[in-house]
Amino acid sequence: MPDLDDLLIRDYRPGDEIGIVGLLNDVFGEDDPGYTPRTLEQWAWIYRDNPAGHQIVVAEEPGGRIAGHYACIPYRVVVDGRTATCGQGVDSMVRAEYRRGLKSEGLFLRTARRYFDTWGVPERNAYGYGFPNKKAFRIGVRMLGYTPVHAPVRTLGRNLFAKSDDVEVEVGGDPAGEIVALPRFDARADRLWERLGVAMGTVRDAAFLNWRYADCPFARYTSFGLAAADGELRGLCVLRDDWTGPPIQAVTECLVAGDDPGAAVRLWAHAVRRARDVGQQRVEMWLPPWSPLFAVAEARGFTAEDSPFNLCIKLYGSAPSIDWVQRRWYFGIGDTDVF
Repeated sequence: MPDLDDLLIRDYRPGDEIGIVGLLNDVFGEDDPGYTPRTLEQWAWIYRDNPAGHQIVVAEEPGGRIAGHYACIPYRVVVDGRTATCGQGVDSMVRAEYRRGLKSEGLFLRTARRYFDTWGVPERNAYGYGFPNKKAFRIGVRMLGYTPVHAPVRTLGRNLFAKSDDVEVEVGGDPAGEIVALPRFDARADRLWERLGVAMGTVRDAAFLNWRYADCPFARYTSFGLAAADGELRGLCVLRDDWTGPPIQAVTECLVAGDDPGAAVRLWAHAVRRARDVGQQRVEMWLPPWSPLFAVAEARGFTAEDSPFNLCIKLYGSAPSIDWVQRRWYFGIGDTDVF
């Protein structure tokens, strides 16, 4: 193993993706026999084709082999009225021979610190966030300044195998309007996003929704909206079957104004009916606990439970306080990297 001081820690260069994908599959496949190898097409979608760009740091051995990687998926976000960028921490790893305990600064932390020196500044990112696993959570909180915001995230679930019907889900659904399929998103999605008036969160406009769902090479998503008489969208949902493996239909996006619960109920009822039709056994969605729709969903038979996910943030510069973030951050299942 080369000495750590012999490794070059640098920003991504075109062509590194071959070594990065190889490293990713070596590291994540070594302890998980069920791991599905990442492809170059999937890497390109996450990083090269991302409308917000890419944020990647690698550690390169003298012979050119990629030995470490720290990256975030950037998103356009809104923070208290201004548009900025954030980075979602994903795919952080080093080869097994470079791993050390938490008490010493090994290659992982050296690579991570280069990332934060480059990208963890308010001129480039308003904040970084992620859903770290147990090991990364400990390292991140202890050494990289992660702050838990929702730990764990509360999920809203409905077990269809335990329910004989879904009448309670439909109570209060507004009969006005038409459920329409949305194979791709257009300017109506832009206008819907603007009407929501979100104080903090990923900008969920048509460009983001098309990249994240319509063009995703990892899985097939089903999208639909509730269209008013004039064709404008009162709300939309995006669904993903077999989320995390079991027959769980995830509502990865639920974009509805908090003061229009009738539209939300109508969309949820459609999602639950579809789940039964395609053989899914559970419907699961995330809504921020501060959203008025959270209580509406509970009243319609969705049960609030702890999920295995911890949502953490790392604020840069003069960003808002953690208390402000907890009360205003809009997030959903679509913010994870479980594509």
